This record gives sequence, structure tokens and C-alpha cells, in this order.
Amino acid sequence: MKRNQTVLFFLFIVVPFFAQQHAVIPQPVDITWLQSAPCYLSDPVKIVAEKGFLSEAVLLAGELESRFNCWVVLVEEYNEKEGGTLIRIGQDTDRSHPTEGYQLKVDSKGCLITASDPVGAFYGCNTLLQLIEADPEKDGQYCIKSVDIKDYPRFGWRGLMMDCSRTFLSMDYLKKTIDRMAFYKLNKLHLHLTDDQGWRLEIKSRPKLTSEGAAFAASSLEPENFSGYYTQQQMKELIAYAAQRHVEVIPEIEAPGHSSAALYAYPELSCSKLKVPVYPLFAFEGERLNDVYCAGTEDTYVFFKDVLGEVARIFPSPYIHLGGDEVRTQLWKECKVCRNKMNELGIDSEVLLQRYMMTRAAENVLSAGKMPICWDEAIEGDIGKDWIIMAWQEQEKGRIALQKGYQVVMTPTSHLYFDYSYATTPTRKVYSYDPVPPDATEDEKSRILGIQANYWTHIDRWESRIDYQLFPRVLALSEKAWSEETVVDYDDFRKRGKQHKLWFHYFGIEYNGNDM
Repeated sequence: MKRNQTVLFFLFIVVPFFAQQHAVIPQPVDITWLQSAPCYLSDPVKIVAEKGFLSEAVLLAGELESRFNCWVVLVEEYNEKEGGTLIRIGQDTDRSHPTEGYQLKVDSKGCLITASDPVGAFYGCNTLLQLIEADPEKDGQYCIKSVDIKDYPRFGWRGLMMDCSRTFLSMDYLKKTIDRMAFYKLNKLHLHLTDDQGWRLEIKSRPKLTSEGAAFAASSLEPENFSGYYTQQQMKELIAYAAQRHVEVIPEIEAPGHSSAALYAYPELSCSKLKVPVYPLFAFEGERLNDVYCAGTEDTYVFFKDVLGEVARIFPSPYIHLGGDEVRTQLWKECKVCRNKMNELGIDSEVLLQRYMMTRAAENVLSAGKMPICWDEAIEGDIGKDWIIMAWQEQEKGRIALQKGYQVVMTPTSHLYFDYSYATTPTRKVYSYDPVPPDATEDEKSRILGIQANYWTHIDRWESRIDYQLFPRVLALSEKAWSEETVVDYDDFRKRGKQHKLWFHYFGIEYNGNDM
């Protein structure tokens, strides 16, 4: 247990060893420090996992080996006479732990993690990892103080959106993102796969989406790695990787606006029929932006059926995000085919035309047994209550959606847009966010699914710069999504956060150390 520990030892010692403090993020619901001696990690560390928790045990073993240089073995039963440290992962006998909840008990005899489901056990394992520290009185030997922790999340939706369209994100970086999310108990990875700047998912029935719509125009002089797409097989592998770590991957296929890349590949689906090249950011050739599907042509709805049918088969998630934000409805006003469709439907506003279009697109999602999600603009047209609303513009939009009876994920620009500078949205501001309006009714509170931060890759586009924008703000997001509403002490959070520099080092994160 003393192999290669010198650097790790000094990184761990940031508070007096036996102080009744911890560095767990997010803050658990209940922590009771026990009087018995710590549990020392003595080789071999033996993990006993009950049926149904083997995958979580394997992941824990890998983390103990790679981060703490432990010798770990998985055994069917522990024999105290043979020595070594015991970690037992099992089902709580009365199944009293809430969904995703767990109990972690540590004493001198070993560590016991109990949960009602594998995800709870997984989170218990991650809390255990965060409690490991080095004892200076025993030559830096790793141990966990004796403690009894009971924990469960405040919200079921604890999300992060990554924009793969404006800048293609490598498969390796997405896996790193999943590892980091899972460690901090975030569970929804929302992938923004299509936009004006690129179509990033292979659709076999519509091959030009990636053969033409996945790369920037040569004249834009973009770095080659900023373009690209994911094959369906690659995406399935990513989904499986995420699922093992209890992260759900949710796809977004943007419509009816923000669709220039798709309409470059299939210009006949646009109102103008123009083939406008795909450019980065907002630098387009000329002044006309061809970014809205024609709502009047039936070919558009055939396209949605083809695309969303394949997307539904690729992603096991019960959700598909269909966009719906910032639609340039002026193009519909100028389109004879769209005006004819409005006359046929007996509607007199483009807001209602958008509702019609998105409702038809959602039919493909609902028929696949999934729920459609959209950005908050859709509530202006009173889209059906079978939609989930993501309130991005401001908190009040979420409040309105709740009053209208929708389920809502809160993700306002004011606190949760991590592409914004730290001067605009410092970690302290993220930590101050509460998604529950103070005057919300109990029914409205029950329909707040949770919170999500969004990262748009239109400014900081290199992976190291994306890391810098995400961290340490992701830690504040984690605590606001998981911990109880009474957890509001930023100074305490900041003290714990400073001790996570070690974990940032392990994860290879280029973080903003000035905002911790």
C-alpha cells in the first residue's frame, strides 16, 4: 500500500487528518461520524458484491487500482483470517432506500454499501472514493474515517448538455465527460447533435446528412477536427459506456429552426430551396440564412419520420429532444407553400404553424413509446402536455410552463449556461440557484424534473477550454441538483471543492483554479 504514494499523500493532506470534515460533493443528506477507528486500505482490498451489483463492484475495483494503487480482488465471501480490507456491496434488506439512494457505513472492520438499486450502489461507491485520504501518522496509508452516510437525490434529472454540432466533440472526450458526470452524480447527458453548423449523427436512410452536412465549407478554414459525425455503431458504444455508469444519453434533433446543415444536404426541404454551405458560428455566405424547414411540404414530415425512427432505435432513452427554439418564422411568411398550409389548417399565426409542425414531428417520438422535449418557446403555442419543457430563457418561462401544467427541466441562461464567462456566471452564482419558484404549489413542485447546465461550443471550442468553462461550475451544478434545498453554504462548498483539485488531476481536467 506504499507504492507510488508520495505525490498523492501531499495532495490529500489539506485539512487536519482527524477533523470531522469531509470533501464529498455533492453534499450527502445525512452524515454521522462514528467513534471507532478508521478503515485502513490493506492489500488485498476484497470486494464482496451481491447479485445485481457486480458491475458496480468492477468499476469500484478499477478506480481503487488506478487512483490509489490498491491491489483489489472480487470475492464471493470474505474471510477475516485471510486479512485484507472488506468492502461489501449489497441490497438493503427492507428496500427502504429511495431510488438512486444508498447507505454507506464505515468502521474499522470494513465498508458496507447498501442500496435498493444498482445506481444507488454506484453512487455509494463514488462517495466512498471521495472519502479516502492518507493518514500522516501511518506513513500516508490510505483510509476512510468511520462514518454512517444516508443519501439520495433531490431531483431525478441532473443534466449536462454538450453541443456537438457547432464543434464536433470526439468520442474520447464524450467518454471523459461521462466519467466526470458520473463521479459527481449527474445522470443525463443531453447531446445537441444537429444545428446550423453541422449534422453529427449517421442516418442511414438519409446519407447526405453526414456526407454533406457534417463538414464546414472549405472556405471557412476550420480545423479538420471541428467537423465530423458519429456512426450509429459509435453512438451505441457511447450509450453502453454511459449506461454502465448510470448516465442516460438523450439526443436532440433540432427543428424547425437551427437546421442549416440538414437543409444544405436536402435543400428541397427548405422554403427557399437554396443550397447554402455550412459555416461555423454565425458567419454565413451572404445575408440569407437557410435554417428553417418548410412547414407546408409533406416531404418535410416524411423526413422527420425517417430520421426520428432511426434515432428512436439507436437511443434507449425514453426522451428525444426536438428543439423548437429561435425559429425564424419570417421565412414562413415569405413562403407560398407555408401560407397555403396555414390556410388549409385555418390558422393565422406562425406560432400555431410551429405547433402543428412540432406536433407532427412528435408523433414519431410518441409512437416509439418515448416523450418529446422542447425548448420553452413552444409553450407560446400551447403545445401538447405530453411534451417536457426545458426552460432556458429565464426562470419565469419555467414558472409559466408549470402553471400551464407541463413537466419542466430548469436550465436558465442566468445561472446554467456554462459557455458564458466566469465574470458573468461565476461558480458562486451557479451555487445560488434554486429551480423551485418560492410561490410554487405542491403540484407544480412535483413537475419540476430537475436542472441541467448547457454548454454551447461556439466560443471556447478546444477540449481544454471546454474543461475550463465547465469546471468547477459542474461541481456547483451537481450539489444544486442532488443535495437538499437547505444546503446553501457556499463557503463550505468552496472548502470541499478545493480538495477536489486532486480529482481534477486524475480526470485530466483543465479547470479554472481562480474560481474555487
